Amino acid sequence: MNNFFKGTNKNLIILAIAVIGILVIGSVVYTNGFLGNNQNQNENILSSDEISEKVINFINENLLQGQATASLIEIVEENGLYKIKIKIGEEEFDSYVTTDGKLLFPQVIDIESSSSVSEEEENEEVVSTIGNFLTSKDEICREDGKPIIYFFGSEGCTYCTWEHPIIEKVAKDFDGYILFHNNMNSSADTDIFQKYSTGGVPALVFGCKYYRVGSGQGRGEEEETKVLTALICKLTQNQPAHICEEVQDLIDQVK
Repeated sequence: MNNFFKGTNKNLIILAIAVIGILVIGSVVYTNGFLGNNQNQNENILSSDEISEKVINFINENLLQGQATASLIEIVEENGLYKIKIKIGEEEFDSYVTTDGKLLFPQVIDIESSSSVSEEEENEEVVSTIGNFLTSKDEICREDGKPIIYFFGSEGCTYCTWEHPIIEKVAKDFDGYILFHNNMNSSADTDIFQKYSTGGVPALVFGCKYYRVGSGQGRGEEEETKVLTALICKLTQNQPAHICEEVQDLIDQVK
């Protein structure tokens, strides 16, 4: 698995692992029809269009769920299989699918390659914390001594318009303790966006320490508010106290 991700943008690794995990499960669980029952009646073979459409729909609808978008680059027949190239964000991944659409092999390993993963890459882990945020090993980014909170979104994105008023409200609770870069419909802070985002929105980056692509809509407004508050409290050392005391249980869970 590590060889597969060698050279991959590190911000996409956790997302790609999730894709791989789901597809591996699919190849085992859905062996009687992972891609449905639309086989050609005579040869029991799905067309390339049928396979590519169903694979892409499966990834977008069941895994990514608006946090990013998988798209098809190409699909070709190769050695009795379909080779399908998928793009997520700025990264591309090759997989193979049997022509009957029953088995999907998501990982392609070059057994002739002599390159190896460095010990540092081998031991590197992506750590997740509350609210599906990821934790970086970077130093906290500050401006005027205050942690910077970034929001990236677009009014054309329904997940963004749900998340935006929540982060705005939470940021106001920390007025004087943080600096809020509210990049709704803005191309500012592209260096931060490119470093911590898969290319999808909404994207939240808290002090360059905690980051997430996607909304918290699944947990609801009240719980999402608590999660965002707890993460910012971790950066402000539990200040202001009257705000952070209310989410101390979540603060204690932040990694």
